Amino acid sequence: MLDGDDLEYLHEKGLNKQRKRKNADVEEEKQSVGLEKAYTSNAVEENDKKKVKINLLPIKSRDGHIITRSAEVDYIPKPKVKRSEEAEPEEVDGDENIEYEDSDDDVVNEICEGSALPELKKKLISTTDLLIARQQEIERQKYRIGIICSGLLEKPEDKMRNFNALFELMEETNAADAPNLLTVRRLAIVSTTEIFKDILPEYRVGQVDTKMQTLRKATLERVTYENALLQQFKKFLQKLEKLTGAVNKRGQGRVTAQSVKMAEVAVQSMCDILVAHPYFNYVQNVAQLLVYMLNCRYQNIREEINKCFRTVFANDKKLDMTLYIVRRINHLIKTKLPNVHVECLSCLLSLKIKNVNLDAEKENELKQKKLEAHRQRLMSLSKKERKRRKKLTEVNKELDETRAEENKQTKLYKLTEVTKMVFTIYFRVLKNDPTSKVLSAILEGLAEFAHVINMDFFSDLIEVLNRILEEMDLGYREQLHCIKTIFVILSGQGEVLNIDPIRFYQHFYRNMLTVNAGKNHDDFRIILGTLDEVLVKRRRNMSQQRLMAFIKRLLTLSMHLLHHGTLATLGTIKTTFQLTSILDILLDTDTSVGSGNYDPELEDPEYCNAASTALYELTLLSRHYHPTVRKMAMHIASGVPASGEGALPPEIGKLTSHELYDQFDSTQMVFNPIIPVPKQAEPKIKKGRHQYINSDFEPLCKTVLRAKESSVKATTKHKNCTKFDFYKALVNKC
Repeated sequence: MLDGDDLEYLHEKGLNKQRKRKNADVEEEKQSVGLEKAYTSNAVEENDKKKVKINLLPIKSRDGHIITRSAEVDYIPKPKVKRSEEAEPEEVDGDENIEYEDSDDDVVNEICEGSALPELKKKLISTTDLLIARQQEIERQKYRIGIICSGLLEKPEDKMRNFNALFELMEETNAADAPNLLTVRRLAIVSTTEIFKDILPEYRVGQVDTKMQTLRKATLERVTYENALLQQFKKFLQKLEKLTGAVNKRGQGRVTAQSVKMAEVAVQSMCDILVAHPYFNYVQNVAQLLVYMLNCRYQNIREEINKCFRTVFANDKKLDMTLYIVRRINHLIKTKLPNVHVECLSCLLSLKIKNVNLDAEKENELKQKKLEAHRQRLMSLSKKERKRRKKLTEVNKELDETRAEENKQTKLYKLTEVTKMVFTIYFRVLKNDPTSKVLSAILEGLAEFAHVINMDFFSDLIEVLNRILEEMDLGYREQLHCIKTIFVILSGQGEVLNIDPIRFYQHFYRNMLTVNAGKNHDDFRIILGTLDEVLVKRRRNMSQQRLMAFIKRLLTLSMHLLHHGTLATLGTIKTTFQLTSILDILLDTDTSVGSGNYDPELEDPEYCNAASTALYELTLLSRHYHPTVRKMAMHIASGVPASGEGALPPEIGKLTSHELYDQFDSTQMVFNPIIPVPKQAEPKIKKGRHQYINSDFEPLCKTVLRAKESSVKATTKHKNCTKFDFYKALVNKC
């Protein structure tokens, strides 16, 4: 039933299958012959075993004589194992003198010759086999790292040699010159870091020479353990430094992606150690290296170090490490000022220097004069009274030591030194390189810590900031930081300065509308902080026209923000309405009270005639999609009542503008707090007849409608006319 060509094709296929079967049978025979030969050769080798005479432990007879012993054992020469082949451990006879202290020694001391990855030189393999072998190797090394770390945590005094196995896994190649996988190296570094975080003591270890001193047994064991731990920790830090050197040195050729990843892991490990044990041995060297790498070209590394320094600054109680890091940052900026990154300065914003008084030198002079007068009075006291006061001072000092409290004067001195160093960094950048890319971080830091600046620098700093605002082409964010810094200075100790801030009011009034609900919505925090200084703290230093102009522009800005920004704006306006009564004129819609017309495009708030307008935006905000915004808008439109109609709920009325901005934050694209879904309501239908105002209008409409119907009926008298055609003709006629 088949064609000739198809039949011939099937015959050829059958012959090929038979040939393949014959070839397979021949290969199986060859393999069986090869196995037999291998078996016979092994049997010959077993017969060729040599006898070796070994010495045994001597014994002592009853007469006191020592008798030596020996025995003959089989010697099997160890075959040479290639690096690609996995070396299997040999069984050892019980007669050999080998001791095992731990159950995990085989895993710890295992040489990584038996890699699960196949050798690519001998045969070709598929990608799937390679991935499977790689995963098997990773799992095997994970198990090995787990055994090593568990032994260290169990009893670190006896397992110090386990660190050598971990250090070997961190290298690119192990002892057998086999390459370590990148994942295994990273796991080894992270595991070693966690081990050191757990076993390192909280105190600083002092190195003691045990050969030159005689110590008790317990003390000797403790000192030996601490010295060994310190040596292993030093080796670990050296390996981390070596890994970071690949990306830290410039001009050394192209950097591979693998070296960058290993450098990121090394930096992460050093950051964890610095945060966990900031006052242990060699950690100061870690901080110095991290400060130097804070200016590297890889953003991930810079951000990680920046985050680490912020944590150290926030949690450091002794302030020694904080002072050291700030000094190293000062040296870094001094040497590499034109080419520094923003992260070098943004980490300083987490410093706790808000309660520092840099005028303490003058206060110390007055204090010295008082102490001198007090000393003169003590000289006139009796000897018995002076002795009693001396003992009382010693007792108070011992009490402070037992409480483990830091001397307040010493802590304040360190805090003052940190503050001086920070402002030295800021002023150096403003003086030497005001066009630097770190100017934004400098201005933000000045705005944060402007209240602790020495009064002698106020006038010069304001002049420098004014020159930067007028002569340099700054972005809106830098201008807002400059303005906030100036108003913070003028609202604190700078009130005694004879400076007219009218030009800074104009800069701030002009830049308020640059923030919107887009990318720069987070910059509204800067405006909120400046508004607290301008509208709340300095409201008595502002004219009525300027104050009303700021309120009007602020309410205009609220129409372009997200709902939590709008709530913060309305919170600031509510606070200002509560503090002064001159703003009530803006709630009156009669614009004939003021002189002239309101000009919203004028950049000077003093002459824009804000008194000639009203807060019409409150009407739009009363129909806002957010219910809290509607309540706040109606509250302000009602004149900010404390109780009754239009009053706010207590849980909302007591919040400040910053708290409203944070609590109702919607950056995660959800309402915070959750808004309940409104209930569906059916529209109300009014029942009853429509009432006309003019009684003659209804009969006229009926008369006209009858006339139109009669004319349409006359024109549509035929059989095929439908009701729809009739009404259509009637509508056209009307």
